[in-house]
Amino acid sequence: MNQTKQEEAELERIGRMIRETPVRVDLEERIMSLANGGQPSGTKAEAPRLTRTGRVLRKSTGIAAAVLLLFLLITSTEWISPTLAASIKQIPGMDSIFRLAGDLGLRNAGEQGLAAVPELSDTHDGLTLTVPEVLYDGIRVSLGIERHTGVEKFRQGDISDLMTDIKLSINGEDINSYGPLGSGGGGSFGPFILRGKDTDSRIIQFTDLQNQGGRAFPDAFELTLTVGVQGIREPFVMKLPVVKKTYHNIIAEPIIRSSSGMTFSLETLELTPITTRITTRVENPADQPVQSGKDYLGYDLVDDQGNVLREINGGTGWNAAGGNIMVAAALFEPLEHQSSHITVKPFRTLSIDQEGNREKEYVPEFAVVVPVSVSLPVPMPKK
Repeated sequence: MNQTKQEEAELERIGRMIRETPVRVDLEERIMSLANGGQPSGTKAEAPRLTRTGRVLRKSTGIAAAVLLLFLLITSTEWISPTLAASIKQIPGMDSIFRLAGDLGLRNAGEQGLAAVPELSDTHDGLTLTVPEVLYDGIRVSLGIERHTGVEKFRQGDISDLMTDIKLSINGEDINSYGPLGSGGGGSFGPFILRGKDTDSRIIQFTDLQNQGGRAFPDAFELTLTVGVQGIREPFVMKLPVVKKTYHNIIAEPIIRSSSGMTFSLETLELTPITTRITTRVENPADQPVQSGKDYLGYDLVDDQGNVLREINGGTGWNAAGGNIMVAAALFEPLEHQSSHITVKPFRTLSIDQEGNREKEYVPEFAVVVPVSVSLPVPMPKK
């Protein structure tokens, strides 16, 4: 979404203010301190020290407010100007693709330093592709990718417009070797392309298929990323070390519901501080093949406070040709608060408007409540 000239001028003014101010600002602490009346998170209010003047305190608070405004503005838009991008790179922590992502789990990872920083790149014909961040939580692998170039034809449009093909291998094996064996088939690894911090960056994401009969990815492996680019003969190749950084907790045994001849089963509910994943199974009577439009279900995941977890990149479903069983998986953001249970509310999509809003028909007969009996170290938002 393009900004108006007035918005761009305001953003650049804020960037200039931050860049030229000699006061050191801890970005995360300052932003979070605003909600505490200017006090750092986790501390009690106390009188300012004699060596710190009221003028400096007011100046620091003003800068924190400017940083917060800058953060809110750039995370709500798809595009920022080159001048502002240069300003952002000089602010500690603000150059992270994950910290600026629209995904709560990736933001948590960026803020907590869970992402690896390989800074690997490859260059062909004046175009450089760089991978500045990699994250693996036991469910999904996410990696940032950026373009750097002075060649005008490679500057056109979005970085994803340049990429014609993405291939992945793990320890030298094509990723498809980790899929389900036999004629059972399975869902899709991806990769999915998610929004980055600007038009020069994107997030490439893929998941394992162990919840659908495939092999789990190793806890540590070498990922080979091969990217084809329009107008360049040789592919870009980067070999990235990947290490699982968080726990992976499966907290549900299969829960089964039946109605009108259809059987619904919640196979697994998996939690990490970065991702929530559910795997479901829908079975029709033997003489009624699954119809993807009619029988495919979407899901709302709701915590014990009524908060609905945001779906990340849509669900994927699979069924054998002419078969009466559909297996599906969907990724959601992590729990934002400790919760005693999660309610899974299946629904059918009746229609989708131009803005992507769905008209839903819930299937209350299939709703299930899953107790979260383990104490999960959920990343709590700072207040």
